[in-house]
Amino acid sequence: MRAAFAYLAVLGSAAFTGTTLCIGVAFGGYWTSLPPEDFLAWFAVNSGFIARTIPIVAGPALLGLLGSLWLARRDKCARGSWVIASAAMLGVLIITMVYHLPTNAALANQAVLPADVAATLRTWLTLHALRIALGLTAGGFALCAARHERGVSA
Repeated sequence: MRAAFAYLAVLGSAAFTGTTLCIGVAFGGYWTSLPPEDFLAWFAVNSGFIARTIPIVAGPALLGLLGSLWLARRDKCARGSWVIASAAMLGVLIITMVYHLPTNAALANQAVLPADVAATLRTWLTLHALRIALGLTAGGFALCAARHERGVSA
């Protein structure tokens, strides 16, 4: 059971980070190259495709992290890494819920004025970069904890 949760935590965090990296680099670069009106039109039609990918990778990551954290609650060495990994993913969730979800809805509904699109995208991409960094942190600390639990030295 421990191994299954650890694999979910590591692989889910890595998949999440890869997905967010692709969104940030590939789509972010494309979005910033568009005129504001074209971006808003594109986002209104296509943002749902991107939004569907996040739960597919974040769900297993969260399940694995929380399960691993629970199972390691008495293991002082591994617990610290699981706490950091879980806290990093919690940070991702907070940023997503507080900023990205409402902003995505505003962009998709074209409630953001074209004059405000560039600034909104800059903020969106900056906070998205933080989500990528937190995803990397979660994956790295999950891998460290999983390796410790298996008795593999760094």
